[in-house]
Amino acid sequence: MTKRSLRFFIPLLFVISVMLVACAAPTAPVAITPMPAAGSGASDLPADEASNAKTPNVMAATVEPTNAEVNVAETDANGIPVGFTPEGRPYRGDMGAPVVMEAFSDFQCPYCGRFSNETLPSLLDNQIAGGEVVLIYYDFPLDSIHPQATAAANAARCAGESGAAAYWAMHDRLYSDAAEWSNRNANDVFARYADDLNIGGDDFVACLKEGRYTEEIKADLALGRSQGVNSTPSFFLNGQAIIGAYPLEYFDQAIAAVASGESAVAEQNNAPQGPAVKPTPATLTMDNIVAEMGDPGAAVTIVEFTDYQCPFCARHAAETLPRLVSEMVDTGRVRYIVKDFPLDPIHPEARPAAVAARCAAEQGAYWEMHEALFTRQNEWGGLGAAAKDAFVKMAVELGLNEDKFTTCLSDGRYDDLIQANQDEGIALGINGTPGFFVNGFPISGAQPYELFEYAIGLAEEGTLADAYVAAPQQAQPTPTPAGPVEIDTTGLPGLGDPDAPIVMVEFTDYQCPFCRRHFVETFPQIHAEYVATGKVRYVFMEFPLTGIHPQAQLASEAALCANDQDAYMEMHDILFSRQDEWSGRDDAGKLFKGYAGELKLDAARFARCLDGHEHKATVQAGIVAGTRVGVTGTPAFFLNGYPISGAQPFAVFQGAIENLLANGG
Repeated sequence: MTKRSLRFFIPLLFVISVMLVACAAPTAPVAITPMPAAGSGASDLPADEASNAKTPNVMAATVEPTNAEVNVAETDANGIPVGFTPEGRPYRGDMGAPVVMEAFSDFQCPYCGRFSNETLPSLLDNQIAGGEVVLIYYDFPLDSIHPQATAAANAARCAGESGAAAYWAMHDRLYSDAAEWSNRNANDVFARYADDLNIGGDDFVACLKEGRYTEEIKADLALGRSQGVNSTPSFFLNGQAIIGAYPLEYFDQAIAAVASGESAVAEQNNAPQGPAVKPTPATLTMDNIVAEMGDPGAAVTIVEFTDYQCPFCARHAAETLPRLVSEMVDTGRVRYIVKDFPLDPIHPEARPAAVAARCAAEQGAYWEMHEALFTRQNEWGGLGAAAKDAFVKMAVELGLNEDKFTTCLSDGRYDDLIQANQDEGIALGINGTPGFFVNGFPISGAQPYELFEYAIGLAEEGTLADAYVAAPQQAQPTPTPAGPVEIDTTGLPGLGDPDAPIVMVEFTDYQCPFCRRHFVETFPQIHAEYVATGKVRYVFMEFPLTGIHPQAQLASEAALCANDQDAYMEMHDILFSRQDEWSGRDDAGKLFKGYAGELKLDAARFARCLDGHEHKATVQAGIVAGTRVGVTGTPAFFLNGYPISGAQPFAVFQGAIENLLANGG
């Protein structure tokens, strides 16, 4: 592999390894307001309203301890004071501690489990036991991907009826044994834990069954959302946010900074955007696989979690899997295993299709059915119960025994096994398909063959973990020595008041994952706070990195063709939000024309523009302009000519904009 390829794949592996840090996406630092008692207006805030609530722009707020009203009579198994705040939230430590650490967490989230099992013990033995830190726990179950999380939160609160020490004993047990209860029989497991811990009895079981604390858990969720939390684990140190399961060393430094009256936020802006230490590979069970091929003794094992109705799984099966088989599996380098992960809410026929594949496997035809299901997805997808007839037809065409296949399809023999696969995937943090583990290290999505080739090579060398260790990404605020640069934005698409005091230019690449991250996480905040209020004019310039993003040039041209019909932002949004659909496809132009149709543009005019490359020169001019002012990667920004490089958090842009506004631009 060439050096240029290495430069491409290391950041790409880093992007897909973001899932090693936190469930979902990070947010800006905020201040936490204590939740009022039950029955007040705030505690009744609906989740959908809370998710749209405005996040305060507070950089270093302080949470006032409420130790005057707290019962500290109990201690946990470590001899640390424990209790409940006046609002009923469990805490560990001295409520008069100078640093209040508030944790929004999900018992089924593997990254929350990592924090609880690997980082929290040291904090308990040191900062918390020493009176420097008090930990307050808030429930933030991500039910869409962790279906047992609310039940687990309820179990901990049910244990809390026997006292704060019982709550924390159950808390620790839930995290240490999460793989055991991440299934449909969670409450039975929780009841057994209670017996082991001498908690509760019949009333504990009743508490589990009735979901006694569901409303209180929803209140925590609403509070978190109203303060900008949307991922777990999320922490606030005296109001300053830390998002993700960072290593102990990072928390030690952040706590020390906050205790000294300094800001932990600035430290986080410079923190690694991925794990700072080598991650531990996931452990997958091998006793419930759908199918496998290759040498069981191969140095590399790839496990795929798939959904037969998923178009991206179909793309992987058609474009990437054949090369993996011929070049890696058949040569003895890779053992390839398939597991089920039906996304039932959006692919209702995926689970019956998984049954069909397993039934075909009984007659030695799994891979034939696998191919038929994916290549003929459009024949059975969306048919509902009638999809089974299509599966039987496929089985007959493959020469299978129809009666045996039909019986297998209907008797539910594989229901528990498919569910077990799905439960395992959820516990491992999978929330989309296809999802892969290469010797236990995750790769997400229908990635090109070259990425798997690169990862396999590293796995064979024993260095795959190194690719998931991100180098620190330094924020680059306004520099003072060089002064601003001049960029001609005449005729370019943009948003906001043309007479705004600040002009913000973004050099972007539609195929760049970091540009997409900026579009999803940061641009909406900039638009709401500064563009919509007339303070910033936001201008877009094209800067496709064609050496690593071969479809980016045409995507930029598509956006400019849409701009001819006053639909630049509409096409801009589609290109980023559906990047996975067109990225890496030779027929990307066809998809762009489809997007134009969805936007009700003049199809013939758009096609002439795109096919005739009418804006190729404009795109090239953007590359030239960016290169002249020092742009080498995307996204790159200039605020009144001052550069900020990379997909930085909102706080970086906010600080730069406020500084310019305060100094007259």
